[in-house]
Amino acid sequence: MLHYIIKRLLLMIPTLFGVAVLIFLLLRVVPGDVVEARYMSQGSQFTSQDLMNIERKKLGLDQPLWKQFTSWMGGVLRLDFGLSMWTGSPITEEIKLRFALSLQLAVMATVVATLLAIPLGILAAVKQDTWIDYAVRVFSIAGLAMPSFWLGILMILVMLIVFKWLPPMVFTPFWVDPWENLAQLIWPALAVGYRYSAVATRMMRSAMLEVLREDYIRTARAKGLWLKLILTRHAMKNAMLPVLTVIGLEFAFLMGGLVVTEQVFNLNGLGMLFVEAISQRDYTLTQALVLIVAAVFIFVNFATDIAYAWLDPRIRYR
Repeated sequence: MLHYIIKRLLLMIPTLFGVAVLIFLLLRVVPGDVVEARYMSQGSQFTSQDLMNIERKKLGLDQPLWKQFTSWMGGVLRLDFGLSMWTGSPITEEIKLRFALSLQLAVMATVVATLLAIPLGILAAVKQDTWIDYAVRVFSIAGLAMPSFWLGILMILVMLIVFKWLPPMVFTPFWVDPWENLAQLIWPALAVGYRYSAVATRMMRSAMLEVLREDYIRTARAKGLWLKLILTRHAMKNAMLPVLTVIGLEFAFLMGGLVVTEQVFNLNGLGMLFVEAISQRDYTLTQALVLIVAAVFIFVNFATDIAYAWLDPRIRYR
């Protein structure tokens, strides 16, 4: 097991390097750069080419691509992503607060989704083809049909019209004011978590139905074991493997894929920062964001694989 963990950790290095090379080249292939975007935003359509070349030289865009990449990778190895080409601020400071917001929202949404998906999926499988099963299936299908941002808009309208109250629209870190922080993030977490739980609920139901038809489950029932003991000790762990995969992938996606939901709840997370960086052609900020999200995906996949062995003792990595 230790050999497998070390091997997977070492494989992260070439994977991240490949992501860095790919995003660096793709950004340079796209027409336009941060200098053109900056002057267009100011309405300067007739700026002289010499002035734009001077600005590109200040940002190092006149250097060969290999030299730009080497300089950027040297900073990444020191955990220094450099300065934003648009604002001139350190990228670490630009990302730090937004990363904390997105991470907390992803964790809260994952907790909500897990608390909904696992018990509902087990209940639907145990009560297959009864009104309980049909109710859970309708609940999950409704979650798949409703976008999280639309559900968020409904939440805000209900709170405003019925309770005459709106959640705080300015992000407060948890360590500054926990109550203010939860009052703002609990609503997007519920909206995203419900949408997220719909997929996991259906997966949990399907996996549990398959496990309940296995011979060892029928043997346990024939021996007179309690149904609760059969579900918790024998069936649930085996059924959790595909569900764990879905939960892990969705968690990684939530770190940078909630652009519209963040806009609805006025959250300035990684999703919104992604959109701003790309629209402004901010090469260094976009490269840092892609690299961070890729690292999150890789780490979540690694943690999921390790959790497989904990859930199912039959799995051994050699």
